[in-house]
Amino acid sequence: MKHFGLLLFLYGLCIVSVTPAFAQTGPPKKGIQPLRSDVGINGFTANFHGLSSFTNLENDTLHTNGSANLEIVFHDVRMMSQRLGVGFQVLGSFYTNSNPGHSQFGIKGWGAGPMVRVYPFFTNRFQPYAQAEALFGDNMGVGKLATTANRGKGFRVRLGMRAGFAYRIINNFGLFVEGGPDWESGALFKADARAWQLNIGFDIYRFK
Repeated sequence: MKHFGLLLFLYGLCIVSVTPAFAQTGPPKKGIQPLRSDVGINGFTANFHGLSSFTNLENDTLHTNGSANLEIVFHDVRMMSQRLGVGFQVLGSFYTNSNPGHSQFGIKGWGAGPMVRVYPFFTNRFQPYAQAEALFGDNMGVGKLATTANRGKGFRVRLGMRAGFAYRIINNFGLFVEGGPDWESGALFKADARAWQLNIGFDIYRFK
């Protein structure tokens, strides 16, 4: 036991004496850095939406055409401070129609617009946030339309709110989950389509 205690003492002495040398010669370790004002965040997400397209028939009944919509979104956020970021997003939309005898796939629409993101807490790895966004584009029609006059085609305006959180796996890469309502129409503040979104994607953090 005496020899065992002596060995432990010598081992600890070696660790204490060698560690500073490694700290001086090896590269410095970087942890999760805060989101300063020089940080850019590029994110990607893709999600499906179930759509209901209504068409008026001659006898004034409604014919429902079920389909799915795949939306791919890229966003670029620039942090103004550790809690506030502003940027833009770009949307590409694709449709699939699996009705019997009418299977289709193609480009549905596109959109682009500004976004504002707020991080209420000073955290670095696990980061809850709130977000307001807008999209202006063509043929974006989302969700179940409230009217049958405009079925989401042509120029559209979409306003959205999001609550979410991001988890940074390493300093420059992380995952995020967010959800919230969307309102869409052919004119501002006159929503004829509504939907709830749930987005899952990944972020790339760019430090200068």
